Formats: sequence, C-alpha cells, structure tokens
Amino acid sequence: MSVYSHSRLSCYEQCPQKYKLKYLDKVETEVEQSIEAFLGSRVHETLEKLYRDLGYQKLSTLDELLDFFRSEWKKNWDDSIVIVKEEYGPENYLKMGEKFITDYYNKYKPFDQGRTIALEERVLVTLDDAGEHKLQGFIDRVMESEEGYYEVHDYKTNSRLPLPEYLDNDRQLALYAIGIKERYPDVKDVKLVWHFLAFDKEIDSTRTDEELEALKKDVIALIEKIESDEKFAANPSLLCDWCEFKPICRQWSHLYMIKEKPENEYLGDPGVKLINRYAELKQKQKQITLDLYAEIDKLEEALINFAEKEGVDVVFGSKNKVRIKETEQNKFPAKHSNERERLEQLLKDHGKWMMLCSLIRLY
Repeated sequence: MSVYSHSRLSCYEQCPQKYKLKYLDKVETEVEQSIEAFLGSRVHETLEKLYRDLGYQKLSTLDELLDFFRSEWKKNWDDSIVIVKEEYGPENYLKMGEKFITDYYNKYKPFDQGRTIALEERVLVTLDDAGEHKLQGFIDRVMESEEGYYEVHDYKTNSRLPLPEYLDNDRQLALYAIGIKERYPDVKDVKLVWHFLAFDKEIDSTRTDEELEALKKDVIALIEKIESDEKFAANPSLLCDWCEFKPICRQWSHLYMIKEKPENEYLGDPGVKLINRYAELKQKQKQITLDLYAEIDKLEEALINFAEKEGVDVVFGSKNKVRIKETEQNKFPAKHSNERERLEQLLKDHGKWMMLCSLIRLY
C-alpha cells in the first residue's frame, strides 16, 4: 500500500509523466534546486528555530535570527541552484528572506498568541474506514489557542497572493486538519492559517466535518485515478522550467540533444532541418491563403457591382452561377484575412477573446 502526500498528488496533477518518472520509475537525477525552494527552506528553518527556542524559554532577538538565516544560507548555498528569473541574483533573494523574517518578527513579537504544540510535525491521515488509503504530511507549526482551538500554521514564501476562494478549497492544510483531529481527540476545532510572508499577511480558514469527509472522497478518487493510469501523459506548462526531469522528458529531450552542439552541427541536425522546412512551408501556406481570401473578396465585390450595374440577381459563367442577394447581417472579416487578424488581436488586447470563444462554443 502506497502512502501518498499532498506534494505527490500535486505532482500528478501538474504532470502525470513527471509523477511516473519520480515516484514509479524512481529515476535518479542530479536535482538542481530552485532558488525559490532554497529560499523557502532557509526561511522555514529560521522560523522553526524561533519557536523551538521559545519552547526552551529563550526569546531570540531579531538580529540573532537574521544571523542564523544568513549563516544557513551561506552554509547550504551551491552554485548549481537554479535562478530562472535571470534578472535577479542570489543577493536579491537573500534580502527577500531577511525582509520576510523581519516583518514576521515585528508582527508577532512577543509570540504569545497561543501555545505551540508541535513543529515540523508528521501527521498520518487515514482516508477510509478500511485504512486502505493513507496520506502523510509535515506541518510547519501546530498551535493551541487560548480558546482551546488548534491551529495549523503554514509559511508561504511565494510571490503571489492567492484568491480567498483558492484557500477555501486548499487541500493540503485541510488534510492536515483531519490528521490533527485524529491525533488530538480533545480538539474543539481546527483553524487553517497561512502566512504569506512576501505580503506580511495572515489568512485563515476552517472546514466543516462534512467538507472534510467530502475531501477524503475526492482524494481517494484522485488516488484511484493515479493507480489506474496506464499512459501518464506529459502536461507541458510554464512549470517545466523548474522540472528536474526536463532533459529526459520526451517533450524537451530533443532540445537538450541539440542545444550544446556548435552551430554547424546544430543546423545539420535532422530534426532541426525538418522543423525549419515545416515552418517555412506553413508560413508560405498562410500567405497563399491570405492572398486567396483577398482575391475572393475583390471578386465578390466586383460581382456585386456588376449585378447592380446590369440589373440582374444571378450572374452566369460557363459552368457555374452566383446568386446575388441583398441582406442585412453582421459580418466578421474573412477568415485568414489581415482584417480578421487585426480584429482578433484587438479582442485579445482588451481581454475579450476567451469570452468570445466561450460564447461560440456554447452555440
């Protein structure tokens, strides 16, 4: 029986092929840690130290915590750490971490909002009565409030502030709430608390017992989907830039095969040749299509003018005929025409393109 985790489930949702390579094939890679993950680890270590020291009746000063953060940063730093946003350097991220810790410290000092029950606590969640489906996780901090409620705290260092409805449907902390209720029978209720350190914001939410039961069923359904998957298809996205399996992924492996080659060898690669020729022909096809539609538009206009001049409704050729009929209607520019391309771009620029596409699909 496999014991799942929120990160394992999220990996499948992100990309089934990545899931297969990581958890089923257990492919070993030279894992290149991202700067975002590195920053998150150092900040978590620092806040864990803060609360662990408090358990020993030691209130660390802000300077002590910042010194610890810098020391851990220096000790763990490796030049192989990946910085995708090349316009920023390690020093920028170091300063971000210092600000996260400083803001948090000043906001919660003297840290008497409740009693810390556990730090980096491992929880095991049983999803069904038979115990066939289990899930584990590690909670940043568990706190008991003065009112007797338990709180699951999670520190986030990401640069985006999620919408409230996203947090109301967040799976990770809700699953941890189930684990807390199983572990501590005296708990009245569990509050889920996210600390978005980049924004110096605390956001909380709760789940009813009915919502937690529904979540269990959803997670079981996802696990069953994973275990019945036979293809584990790749799902290319912006997240590929942070994937350690990118060099061996069928979506990207050819790029890695050619990118280290000198230009003369690169241009001689059969795949590169095929793609370059394909792109050239597709561009020619597009231009020919545009020219044809433009000529058809001109002919239609000439036919209308001819019919009006001669006072006829049907114009005959040697084998074909065209009926001219006057009607009032809204007309989009012809497909593949320059006017059509300008209209589509205008709709996209004003954020209306996807809405229009949705309406077209409805009808």
